[in-house]
Amino acid sequence: MLSLHNIRSIALYETKTLFRSWFFRIFAIVALLVMLGFNMVCIRFWSYKSSPAMIPWCNLVFLNVVQAIIAVFLASDFLKRDKKLDTTEVIYIRPMTNAEYVIGKLLGNLVVFFVLNLLILGMGLIFNSIAQHTYIEWAAYLYYFLLMSLPTLIYIFGLSFFVMSLIRNQAVTFIILLGYIAITLFYLKSNLYYLFDYMSFHVPMFYSDITGFGELNKLLVHRGLYLMLGMSLVCFTIAMLQRLPNASGSPKKAAVCGLLFFVAAAWLGYRHVSASLDDYRLRAQMQTLNDSYADVKTVDVTDYNLDVTHSGSTLTITAVLDVENTDDIPLPKLVFSLNPGLTLTGVMDGEKPLDFERKLNIIELAVELQPAETRRLTFTYAGTINEAACFLDATDE
Repeated sequence: MLSLHNIRSIALYETKTLFRSWFFRIFAIVALLVMLGFNMVCIRFWSYKSSPAMIPWCNLVFLNVVQAIIAVFLASDFLKRDKKLDTTEVIYIRPMTNAEYVIGKLLGNLVVFFVLNLLILGMGLIFNSIAQHTYIEWAAYLYYFLLMSLPTLIYIFGLSFFVMSLIRNQAVTFIILLGYIAITLFYLKSNLYYLFDYMSFHVPMFYSDITGFGELNKLLVHRGLYLMLGMSLVCFTIAMLQRLPNASGSPKKAAVCGLLFFVAAAWLGYRHVSASLDDYRLRAQMQTLNDSYADVKTVDVTDYNLDVTHSGSTLTITAVLDVENTDDIPLPKLVFSLNPGLTLTGVMDGEKPLDFERKLNIIELAVELQPAETRRLTFTYAGTINEAACFLDATDE
């Protein structure tokens, strides 16, 4: 069993050490001053204060990039500093497991950066409160902290611990990790549906006080991927630590836990890419289908009435449409479009049920309509809107 006392003691020691580090102090002061200037300049622009979630998002999206870089220096220093200060033996001979030691180090680093994040968010909160024409969206502050900062920090700390334990050379670790950060930030960017964007710099994460996050499931899968991957690397670091584990089978248990976290991360990565590819294929199929109907004449909707019932994220709708053939030739069939996330359960022509054929979003009714003839059609459908099927005229980019 892990000793909470040992973990707390190690975390407290690490936190005090980092707070006393002039490197971190200078970084924190510079970050606060830069973000202060950024907020003072941007608070004048309507685009910055048009949404209550814009201010905390802008503050954290820039801080997240910088703190990911600084975290590399501080996290990879945990083995080097102990050896340089000749504290390795003093710490290693204590009756604690390798898991307690690494977890304590991780928590100590997290506490330091959490304090910085809270200061930045507090600054944003002040500007949010003085901004005109907006109000404070409290939930956005919590969501951005949990979805942006937390997974990024755990992943970059785990990666730094792992690479440092593997290479055992701080200079080489810096070069490798900084090169990795540069590649993901400037080259990979949104490639493979943002899979490599662990800092969530390019991931669409704008929070609306009306609709919330767009595609929340994909967002949770993406951020969960890096949270699981970070935990996996922490466990592998525990297994690789060059120290007597003080517990039988401890390295093997840590390796098994790391493997389980890695499998979970791989599964989330597969889900993320698979769901994105499914959306891409759906859009391509719908665009091709729509193009095949480009020359088909359609009716004009002269009047309509929608009876909508909300049940969570599910909609149940009865749509009554008055349609007219305004063309000068008969229409051999009637063509309508419906979001593919909605299931059409029936179509009525007055009191008469109609047969229909559906192809993705296209609905065909075997009804002939003469010029100037009108009909009243009733469509009944239910389901959840598939957002991937929206805005087909917009490019994927």
